[in-house]
Amino acid sequence: MKRLLALLLVMWAAGAQATVVDDYLERYFKTFPTRATAEGLHHHDRRLEDLAPEARQEWIAYNHELEKRVSQELAAADLGFQDRLDLELLHRQIERQLLDWELFRRPERNPLFWTDTLGNATVYLLARDDLPEAERLDRAAERATLIPRLALQARQALAGGDPSQIAPELAAMAARQAGASAVFYRQGFAAAAPEGATELRRKMTTAGLQAAAALEELAEFLGELEKEATGSVHLGENYALRFRTVTGIEQPVSDVLAGAETDLAAKLRETAKYGREVWPQIFPDTEPPAEDRALLERLMKRVGEDRAATVEEYVEDWRGLIRDSIEFVRRHDVITLPEPLTLHVGRSPSFFIGQSVGGVYPAGPYAPADAKTLLFLPTPSDEATPEQREAFFRDFNHHFNVMITPHELIPGHSLQLKFAARHPHKVRALFGDGVYIEGWGTFCERLMLDLGWGGPLDRLAHLKKQLENIARTIVDIRVHTRGMTRDEVLAFVEQEALQDEQFAANMWRRAITSSPQLTSYHLGYRQVWDLYQDLKTARGQDFQLKDFMDGMMELGPVPVKYYRQRMLD
Repeated sequence: MKRLLALLLVMWAAGAQATVVDDYLERYFKTFPTRATAEGLHHHDRRLEDLAPEARQEWIAYNHELEKRVSQELAAADLGFQDRLDLELLHRQIERQLLDWELFRRPERNPLFWTDTLGNATVYLLARDDLPEAERLDRAAERATLIPRLALQARQALAGGDPSQIAPELAAMAARQAGASAVFYRQGFAAAAPEGATELRRKMTTAGLQAAAALEELAEFLGELEKEATGSVHLGENYALRFRTVTGIEQPVSDVLAGAETDLAAKLRETAKYGREVWPQIFPDTEPPAEDRALLERLMKRVGEDRAATVEEYVEDWRGLIRDSIEFVRRHDVITLPEPLTLHVGRSPSFFIGQSVGGVYPAGPYAPADAKTLLFLPTPSDEATPEQREAFFRDFNHHFNVMITPHELIPGHSLQLKFAARHPHKVRALFGDGVYIEGWGTFCERLMLDLGWGGPLDRLAHLKKQLENIARTIVDIRVHTRGMTRDEVLAFVEQEALQDEQFAANMWRRAITSSPQLTSYHLGYRQVWDLYQDLKTARGQDFQLKDFMDGMMELGPVPVKYYRQRMLD
């Protein structure tokens, strides 16, 4: 009888944990239909976010209610390991929502809150193919008819806000984003309809023109808001709370910054030392410069010389590298590859006029098992000058591509997110730990090079990327805690971290729009690399790389400390 009672109590506890997670996900997808579509859940495809004031207050109240329930369940003495992971990730997600919606009041103070959602409203319905084409496009057309409502809600929320709390830089970015979305809905949206689908094209044209008009009105409003806004992009005293909430790292921010500054100096020395070692292979007839900076500048310039001249060459370079990386991983038995890989690589569809949709689009946890992972390669715009095109291909050169392929795809994010999508605990794929995710990708760059992937120029590209990642941590913290300006960021990143202007400008933009995400690359890499080294030491000759790599997929995208606990403690 006692055993039966104990079993019933365990089943009840597990059921309670499943219920609170399931309750949250149901409400979350109902509130954010665009995210539901992105994750492969199509129940809400014909809806769009409705973020009127009462809906925003209801969402805040709901998160407060769930926070209490989750906290109570986390306090249970008999909580199992797997359930604790789910609840801790859910708890952090709730904390992020309350931070953004209540403390930072993003709907009233950050125009990008609205234009990001509007910009993504129909992207997944147009790009993915996990539903029949006509069905997807019909749903996209219906969702597009709701864009004027959301654009109006954006204007009303921001007009009701305090201009002294709105940063003009963010208003300017949002105005450009809304304008680009308007161009897409006016010129490109209906072009997604196949030839001969007259009625569907008519429906998409009508919806697209209505959406474009609303987005143009929003862009004009945001342009005026930029003139009135006097707020700051710097988080100041609130940065430490946001950093801890988003990253889960408890270490004081000042200590994190000091560590990154030390790491940058050490990485510069390491890069110069390696550069001197390989100089005779790269420049056999030339003596190396005496000064480290001159040495590194010459080497990094050489890295950028091997590059595509056209978009077509650039795409083919990527496709060849992906084929080679899959073969390399199989030959060296690095990690178990999921079957099928279903990876599509290419340019973004031509109808995405004005839209910046480059990047990895993983299949979500609700998508079919054989759904494709999409990699839309960033490419220079059709309006780019010859100088801009040359700068693009110089920055995204062949050796950069060799180095970044393991990060973005095999065995990095593509595999990582495909395994996460198939994990039975869906909440982990939805609200995964960003430090683990980016740490894994960065670790895979280093690991593959150590295994023989690439040569000296590819290693130099990786070391340059590591300098960038450390600089990202420094910049993110300095911008928000020390008031670092854009000019100071560009000077620091170009002079102290040896990065090109395009990467420096992008670092500033990301620091003020998505903080503290930039810190996750270096901090995550350190966590994964340290675990890898500690496990090799602990197991000695019994260490098996494939066991480690497969093991790092087993729990899904959870904090690295839980992988450490599972593997070592």
